[in-house]
Amino acid sequence: RASASPSLDILITLLTLGANGYKKYLSERKEIYSFLVEELKNLASAHGERLLHTPHNPISLAMSLDGLQALSNQAVTQLGSMLFTRQVSGARVIPLGKDQTISGHTFRGFMSHSESYPCPYLNAASAVGITRQDVTLCMKRLHKCLNALKKDGKAARSSSPVPLTNQEVPDKD
Repeated sequence: RASASPSLDILITLLTLGANGYKKYLSERKEIYSFLVEELKNLASAHGERLLHTPHNPISLAMSLDGLQALSNQAVTQLGSMLFTRQVSGARVIPLGKDQTISGHTFRGFMSHSESYPCPYLNAASAVGITRQDVTLCMKRLHKCLNALKKDGKAARSSSPVPLTNQEVPDKD
């Protein structure tokens, strides 16, 4: 049985705001959406990623994470973990081609918006009540996380053992 508390909370909030207050929040959300588009596009470009085309979604945006996927299979999910621990709760990271079986049913592209989306991505939304400061702080934390993952990925690749060629294999006498 579900609790009525969430429904009661939203009813009280809407009654407190009134129609004009609610309409004001919706208008602000639209303005912040445009700001989020520009900020995410700039961040994506700075990290060699791209803002994904979502023409009929006036709330949510997505940024590719191909560069992270190229670093390692775990880097994409690690980004999600890093953002969560830094209190970026509105963003969601979707890994490439994850399948999940639940009660005998297999879900292809689990957590994704499609069964076979061509790249991993980060999803961010411009929700009611979001502020410019929220967007700025989110972009700052996302930028730091991406830099840290890239730095760790480069360090891991440079410290991994170099494979020996056939000519370098020592003779066993």
